[in-house]
Amino acid sequence: MYKIYKLIIGGALFCLLVLCGIADAVSSNSTGNRIWDGDLNLSLEYIWTPQSFSGFYYDVNTGEGSENLTIDLDKTSERIIGIRNLVYETTPSDSDFKYDTWGEYQVVGFMADRYFAGYSDASFSNNLSLMADEKLSKVLIDSNERKSLYSGSSLVLKEGYELEIKEVDRDGEKVLIDLRKDGKHIDTDFVGSNDDYTYKKDLGLNDEVAIIAVHLDNIFKGTETNAVFIDGVFQISDQLTSINSSDTYGKMEITSISPQKIIMKNPEEIVLTKGKNIDIMGKLKFIVADDSTLRFAPMIEMSEPGNYVLRGTVAEEEFKWTPMNFEGFYYNIDEGIGEESLVVKEIDDRTIKKGTLEYKSQPEEVRFEHDEWGEFEAMGFLADKYFAGYPDNKFSDGISLVSNGELAKVLIDSEEKKTLFSGSSLLLEEGYELEIKEVDTDGSSVFLSLYKNGSLLDTDTVPSNHDYIYSSDIGSVEDVPLIVVHLNDIFRGTETNAVFIEGIFQISQEYVTMEVGKKYGLMEVTELSADGITMENTDEISLPRDKVIDVMGNIQFHIADSSDLRYYPFIEKNTTPLESLEIEVPGTLIERETANIRVSSRGGVVGEAVVNINEKDIGLTSQEGTIKYIAPDAGKLKVVATKDGFVSASKEIEVIARDDETRKINIEISTDEVYEGDEISISTVKSLSGEPVPEVELFYDGKVIGNTSEKGELKYVVKDPGIHKIKTAPNGFLPAEYNLEIIAREAKYIYSGLKIIPIDPTAKENMSFSVEITNIGTAAGEEQVGLNINGSAIDTRIIVLEIDESAFLNFTYMPFEAGKYRVQVGTEELDFEVRKKSVVPYIGIGLAIILIVFGVGYSIIKKREKREKRVKKKGL
Repeated sequence: MYKIYKLIIGGALFCLLVLCGIADAVSSNSTGNRIWDGDLNLSLEYIWTPQSFSGFYYDVNTGEGSENLTIDLDKTSERIIGIRNLVYETTPSDSDFKYDTWGEYQVVGFMADRYFAGYSDASFSNNLSLMADEKLSKVLIDSNERKSLYSGSSLVLKEGYELEIKEVDRDGEKVLIDLRKDGKHIDTDFVGSNDDYTYKKDLGLNDEVAIIAVHLDNIFKGTETNAVFIDGVFQISDQLTSINSSDTYGKMEITSISPQKIIMKNPEEIVLTKGKNIDIMGKLKFIVADDSTLRFAPMIEMSEPGNYVLRGTVAEEEFKWTPMNFEGFYYNIDEGIGEESLVVKEIDDRTIKKGTLEYKSQPEEVRFEHDEWGEFEAMGFLADKYFAGYPDNKFSDGISLVSNGELAKVLIDSEEKKTLFSGSSLLLEEGYELEIKEVDTDGSSVFLSLYKNGSLLDTDTVPSNHDYIYSSDIGSVEDVPLIVVHLNDIFRGTETNAVFIEGIFQISQEYVTMEVGKKYGLMEVTELSADGITMENTDEISLPRDKVIDVMGNIQFHIADSSDLRYYPFIEKNTTPLESLEIEVPGTLIERETANIRVSSRGGVVGEAVVNINEKDIGLTSQEGTIKYIAPDAGKLKVVATKDGFVSASKEIEVIARDDETRKINIEISTDEVYEGDEISISTVKSLSGEPVPEVELFYDGKVIGNTSEKGELKYVVKDPGIHKIKTAPNGFLPAEYNLEIIAREAKYIYSGLKIIPIDPTAKENMSFSVEITNIGTAAGEEQVGLNINGSAIDTRIIVLEIDESAFLNFTYMPFEAGKYRVQVGTEELDFEVRKKSVVPYIGIGLAIILIVFGVGYSIIKKREKREKRVKKKGL
């Protein structure tokens, strides 16, 4: 009977464990990854949260994020999202102003973008909720950057707003401020030192809304110049977004709205078509693999130039990141290929133990974007796409870089169609450009020249529907195809000749070497072969509050400013250098005249690009990449060009009245960045022709600094950092002005490579700390460097460094007790443990002394015994 009871209990426990395991599997398979893969046994009801999708707004310090997207599929092979089976929810949350004295405002993530929802506890505004009125506004500026503005200069804001410092009063206690929009005066106010300027506007709601707030920290009244110091700016858009119930955005419809929540669902079925990017709403899309297996993921359209943060799933303990949950890792979604992984195996008291942060990657064969070329070996390395080798393909007999411990970055892998005309060039990366020299008489081939940084490297004649290939050595590997361009077709006309390109591949000639023992940031290569690479952390890694830690290459950890541990890996991606569009149109147009707008990319014209002017589409570019536009009345225009697969381009242009054609001039500065002490060249040119205008009187902060020369130039040495105003005297021309920002020259230091010697210190024995300090600033400087142990200042040194100069600094310290310690030098921190001083050596020394004494004593006794025996014998 007892055995039966045991069997019943054991069976029950087994069932319980199985059920727990299933529950755990369901919970872990229903969220956490960005990529949903039908082969990974993921839940059919899946949710993307701010913790798992970097496109959703998330505050790591508070752990709050407002957006969730839930999908409910019928089965893993079903490519249809049923009606109302895609559900989006978002709720507002409080966010601190960057200038924290102002308090808080409400922010809400909406369609994977950040919006202003209302004022909850702001010092310059009554509490209000835009969501209660079914409205939202974009947050344009939220900054606590300190700026200095001089009399006559302006703080340039968004949407055409400009805040001009008109005059400082006699006592230097107040300043007269003038606010303009698109050059027109809209507000004037006197503001005192340590006070706020606020501009409220009627946006069609019950109350006026504060759309601009500026904090004036201090006012300076001098004998020659006056200045205002600003350390807080907040601005929201005056164009509200309506969020009415039943409104549709893309494929989603608002089904519920309140001050606390917005809910959206799909009113129609959504088909997840192979190889397509599906517009869901706003910038949010689904990218769907071109594969028989259903594999897709949410993504944010990165079509606007700039930096984007790609982060992994937020972790609170040990965690493993792969391309499935870290968007920064290289991943080919069409083929389901991506082998990078980063694993935190052990965390103890906010410290990743030595050897417990592991990074792995391996090469895989992937198809070129231009499918006819076959495959190449790609490898994700340090969150970037690298070339590892060519198998046998259309233009290579088989080459391996990785087997030689080398990798080269993939610069271009594209099948975008481009049209180039005779005499134009295809612009490639790293200074290469391929010029279309001449099309032969029967239009069957084209003569090409390849240049690098202006120097001729190669020439070739390539027939239609063939490849141009340029090969060179990479490291120890010879004759590697660096550049491959497919010439799809050639056109020879009576007036123009053109080449149609469809397929570009380029790898860098600059390569990285890999070998066991080599370090990348905090990581060291521990294993290396043609099959892949493994790296581990060589020292403990501390995860202190509110820190960003460089791990290796582009990969960093962001740690929350919270008593609870929250952290994630991330990379910053710049969209500008890749497939970017360019707009060619004169900067100044005459009203009612026709302008020719041309859109190109890498030197080749781009057809079917959408051209938008002042937020209204005017049409698509032709196959020659152009579109005609009749300029409206005088004013400023913003031209934007977009096309799927390209980074968008924008350009500001000005339309002037015909009467002002010869009177409109511009002020130009010789360099983009101006530092204090620089000598700059100020030029005056005609707006339409760019022709220099001589003898123009120039004012700097309201004071005459001279007239331009016959070449329309004036040299001037700038001094005070801040924003200054340059103006022209009318003198027959329309007045022109230029806001010049002068950057302060200052030293800037970075700390790296904090090391402890010895690595296993003992109590009551000297140890040392070594750190490297580099001045990456724009001026030489003196830095006071402190050694802090467990939060207490131990020692201070002063170091003087020139620009770009580095130096090592050493500190000595004796810990008196065993235990855990934290050392900080500058921005570098490390945790270490001090052991008790071992008594074993002393016991050993004592034993040795005893043995020596015993041995000496024993030897003396033996010698004495022998001597006594000899004496006795003599006596006999």
